[in-house]
Amino acid sequence: MFLLLQRKIITLHIKKTILTTEIMKKVYSLCAIAAALLLFSSCHKDPENHTLYVVYPNPALPYESWVYADQELDSIVFETFDSYNTTSLVDWITIKAGASYEVNYDYRNLYAFTTLLSFEPNTTGKTRMGSVRIDSYDYSSAAVFYQFGFMNIRHPEPLSTAVADSVSFDLYVPFVATEDSICFNVSKPWTLSYAENADQSWVVFDKAQGAAGDTKIILTLTPNTDTENGRTSVLALKCGEVTNLINIRQEAAIKTTEE
Repeated sequence: MFLLLQRKIITLHIKKTILTTEIMKKVYSLCAIAAALLLFSSCHKDPENHTLYVVYPNPALPYESWVYADQELDSIVFETFDSYNTTSLVDWITIKAGASYEVNYDYRNLYAFTTLLSFEPNTTGKTRMGSVRIDSYDYSSAAVFYQFGFMNIRHPEPLSTAVADSVSFDLYVPFVATEDSICFNVSKPWTLSYAENADQSWVVFDKAQGAAGDTKIILTLTPNTDTENGRTSVLALKCGEVTNLINIRQEAAIKTTEE
């Protein structure tokens, strides 16, 4: 009986030892996993996000890059996670504000920046192209602008393509016409006058000066009775340093059967 009891005690002791050993193995295993995770966490870096995207002027929308000859202010808008620096690549574009900025990098923060630009008036009479370079992290991009050699004259429309080297403004009127108009949108006060040596006898305009913005000028015309020759009068629209000539072309009168 004593031997049987002693064997049970020994068996229980062995089982307890085995159970304790298994528990310790699991504890050690969990500790090893925890240590590995801690080490991984201490060595792991936050994911890096870097990008540079020009929002305005949008390269997919060419008209956002168009600037009229009298227009002197515009801007560029772009997005980045990082600090940036901008540089004008032409002498007629100046960076007015927001040329550069330093940020504390955080991969979760995408910043939107605006850089203000100033343009010199285009008095060349021809379209010119210029750009501003943006550098951020390891990326570079450019905002491109086309500055026309003419103002935003809507009527008569310029006789040329959208991005033209130079244009002509010609208003064609029938010989019996007694009224027409000139429409434009300019950025500064403007004046309208007859160009040098222009025929002033048959065209009269109702406004000779005005403020910036949308303007419509009414032209009063004298019908042309000359059946042999058409005629042309030239008006000079001036805004700041920019002057555009507008040709008013009236056709010759049509001969009647009695003539």
